[in-house]
Amino acid sequence: MKGKITEWNDSKGYGFISALNGNLRVFIHASSVKNSNHRPRLNDEVTFEVSEDNRGRFNAVDVTIEGKQAFPLTVLFGCSYLVFACAALIVFGRPLFIIPLYIGISLITYVMFSVDKKAAQTGQWRTPENSLHMLSLFGGWPGALFAQSQLRHKSKKQPFKAILWITIILNISAFLWTFTPSGITLIQRISSVFY
Repeated sequence: MKGKITEWNDSKGYGFISALNGNLRVFIHASSVKNSNHRPRLNDEVTFEVSEDNRGRFNAVDVTIEGKQAFPLTVLFGCSYLVFACAALIVFGRPLFIIPLYIGISLITYVMFSVDKKAAQTGQWRTPENSLHMLSLFGGWPGALFAQSQLRHKSKKQPFKAILWITIILNISAFLWTFTPSGITLIQRISSVFY
């Protein structure tokens, strides 16, 4: 069903959708929105399903905000970093094994976020947050940012978000360290094992 948000209280995260030419008024909560990079706003066009609660009130579920969505800045940051890292490795003649390492661990991290979200929804065994943070620390953080954006999983929970950003800063610092004399020596030793 299609409709338009005609009332919205952003601080409380709920409002109402007008549908069927104004003949249907449906309650919407921010948690019912899927695949959107922003919270609902007044006058947003939406598509949704209707459910009825135990008191006979209509609630919107599986809400999708229509129109062009802004590209998430966190995903843009992760992609930009990977481009920068690739360019730096090529320009400075460093071993290129770091590139597939970042991509591989990012894919694993994304999959782990997906598995954890499914486990959370079905009440099954969850992936420990420490495991997700370790993957991010070792280079999987671009996958973590993409998973947060696409899966809407662990995207609002604190202190998870704060710790994730600490792992990102530590990982980037470690990458930059590999361009120092002591970092170059270590990378050469690791490279000699593989080549």
